[in-house]
Amino acid sequence: MKSEVLAPVGNSEMLVAAVRTGADAVYFGSDKFNARRNADNFSGEQLKKAIEYAHLNKVKCYLTLNTVIKDSEIPAALELVSEVVCYGIDAVIVQDLGLARLLHERFPNLPLHASTQMSVHSAAALDILKNMGFCRVVPAREMTKCELTLLCKRAKELELEVEVFVHGALCMCLSGQCYFSAFLGGRSANRGLCAGTCRLPFSSKGGTGYDLSLKDLSLIAYLDELTEMGVASFKIEGRMKRPEYVASAVTAIRQMVDFGKVEPKISSLLEQIFSRDGFTDGYYTKNLGKNMFGVRSEQDKKLSADALSEIHGLYRNERQKIPLNMSLTVKSEEPAVLTADADGFSVTVSGDLPENAINLPLSDERAIATLSKLGGTCYFANNVKTDIESGLMLPLSSLNRLRKTAVSQLDAKRLGDYPTETQKFSLVEVKKTKHRKIKGFFVRFADLEQVISCIDFLPELKGFSLPAEILLKGFNSQNQLKNLLTKAYAELPRGSTSDENIIKSLKELKRFGINNVVCHSLSAIQLATKQGFKIMGGFSLNIFNTHALKTAESLNIFDAVLSPELSLNEISALGDTDKIEIYSMCYGRQPLMLTRNCPVKNGVGCSGKNNGRCIITDRKKQSFPVICQNGFSTILNCKITDISDSIYKLSADYGFLYLTLESPDTTFDIINSFLKGKNRNGAEYTRGLFKSGVL
Repeated sequence: MKSEVLAPVGNSEMLVAAVRTGADAVYFGSDKFNARRNADNFSGEQLKKAIEYAHLNKVKCYLTLNTVIKDSEIPAALELVSEVVCYGIDAVIVQDLGLARLLHERFPNLPLHASTQMSVHSAAALDILKNMGFCRVVPAREMTKCELTLLCKRAKELELEVEVFVHGALCMCLSGQCYFSAFLGGRSANRGLCAGTCRLPFSSKGGTGYDLSLKDLSLIAYLDELTEMGVASFKIEGRMKRPEYVASAVTAIRQMVDFGKVEPKISSLLEQIFSRDGFTDGYYTKNLGKNMFGVRSEQDKKLSADALSEIHGLYRNERQKIPLNMSLTVKSEEPAVLTADADGFSVTVSGDLPENAINLPLSDERAIATLSKLGGTCYFANNVKTDIESGLMLPLSSLNRLRKTAVSQLDAKRLGDYPTETQKFSLVEVKKTKHRKIKGFFVRFADLEQVISCIDFLPELKGFSLPAEILLKGFNSQNQLKNLLTKAYAELPRGSTSDENIIKSLKELKRFGINNVVCHSLSAIQLATKQGFKIMGGFSLNIFNTHALKTAESLNIFDAVLSPELSLNEISALGDTDKIEIYSMCYGRQPLMLTRNCPVKNGVGCSGKNNGRCIITDRKKQSFPVICQNGFSTILNCKITDISDSIYKLSADYGFLYLTLESPDTTFDIINSFLKGKNRNGAEYTRGLFKSGVL
């Protein structure tokens, strides 16, 4: 079975371009709750018409609800899904853990696709997604061929489909893990309003000055390999781009799927319509570094009138791909009758009475030619039969009406066959909790020196964490830590494409008697659960609402760090939970990006162990530290978030202190200040998003 060609649609023109050039499916958003809120998108009657047009052309429709959702927005999100389900939507693409849980409960027959915003970058996450009701997953774009092969193998075992981005823009950051736009301007990538920060000037030593800007992805040359792996859907990025881009990309991928090659002319048009110094396959082929970086030059933006005309020609006319069979009967003193069937449906319509011919009787040839005029429809005349009594005349206008009526009725029958789920849903009210008061603090340390500097404070803390490999080293070398076993948590890597490495680390932790871990991904949660660990859910899970907390509870998470994008008011509005304790980051240099291609590689190069000594600098001369660990790079905020003067306003069970580059002396001062209730202030501090939240 051929893999699906899946096209992005940001408006009606893009939808027409996608359908007419051969897309098997399209994905689009409404005017809210989607990761491209600045696209034109669809709403109300537009949504219905878009789905109808696609379905008439046998093209599936997937609605993007791939953002995190506030508690106050949950009813509107469910109402939207209820609306599109009535229109026959084929699937919904979801990021938010809470929304996914609600959709599966209230619309059990609705297919759910796990968005790439869920940051799935290894196979272990698939078991959780399957249990949550997902039928398809869109893994991270940063995965290699080998890693995708393993993920597809597990997906096949679980009867999950895999959808892979094969063409379009590459974010510098792992999808779902970018907070750059939010912390610099309040526009959240996790809420669909990314400001495209990575396309702005950022400089690393020896770099080009655009050291967060990657070339566009293109894996079109590898579609046969991806099909062999079991990839079900080839996805094109680009809901913010032009119809011409969609037409070119769909045509290229359609040709590769159908014929195993792309015409050179189409390849040229695809590069002309949009590229950033060409394309890259660096993640898939493990060819990272300078060759993956690129910007959109003035030369890239030039598109000749001839090329534009050629692209328009690709989708000027409807793609008539559905065979239509017709049978016309014309008898004296009886209305003309036309029977038409297509796609397993049949209609019969009656027309005018024929008259005795005076000059030119209706011939079989003229009747067939007239009935075959199906331009502007999705049908082509496959087999047209006639039974015309000799000597009779029927105006061609009558035949045209017969054909149009039959096509209209056939359309209605075909649309009526799409499954809908019209039952009403009820939203269980979230029980509001009283203002939570901070009961203590949890500290995330980056190294042993920080821990040793305040070893006497550790018994006063709720707990503390260290990266797993550093914690193991500490238990080997520091006798004081052995008395704090119950308070120690091993932080598993935010980015890891190797489940084997995580399993190995977990077994080593168990051997030392360490039973607590911090998990930042679904894969880590799955692996830690199987090993019997107590789990704290990290901020990377983007827990944004009460229902997401309840989902975390169902995953045996006992402690959860909230999304750093929530405001104080939004945290206060979170409802009651049964067994989970809430943590909120109240100090630290917020990680803004998690990327598999270090920006320093666009300049002097990266050893993979720079530990914050490397920086990138923006156009305002602000410096952002870069830390590389475990094959991933973390870009930290230029300022430190600190709400020590507002801690009483924070409605959480525990405050979370996130230490990264702090010296031992500074570490001591920070923890001492928070434990003793001292306020800290200074030009290097910010309150982050606690006051404003994100759009």
